[in-house]
Amino acid sequence: MQYQWLNQLEQKHHQSFFELYTKEWWTQSRSYDDAINMLVHCDLIIACCDMQDRVIGFARVLTDYTFKALIFDVIVDESTRGLGLGQEIVSRIIRHPDLQKVQGFELYCPERLVPFYEKQGFVKGSSCLMFHQA
Repeated sequence: MQYQWLNQLEQKHHQSFFELYTKEWWTQSRSYDDAINMLVHCDLIIACCDMQDRVIGFARVLTDYTFKALIFDVIVDESTRGLGLGQEIVSRIIRHPDLQKVQGFELYCPERLVPFYEKQGFVKGSSCLMFHQA
């Protein structure tokens, strides 16, 4: 299968992105307008489209380009899971030319995905994750 890799999503991709994005447990309640607004304010986006220009893989990064890069929303369409797209998305982030000075990449994930990220070179951290939500 052939894919198209993108570092930004054009308006023509927004609907298929939103359909992919809101299938996950942590994104289901997010609105279309908020999801598109989020895209505008990310430091880096990696997206994968199929040959019909449908978004089938996605992740975003917030970073200072020096010390830390936080990876969010690594999502692969259910129909294409197991083909290595998630691994390729993470690899493209870590190898991205704009992120070569970054000293550490971080993400959080459910326990069931720890083995997937460990295969990518991530290790479990020892710090406590704290939240303050509006």
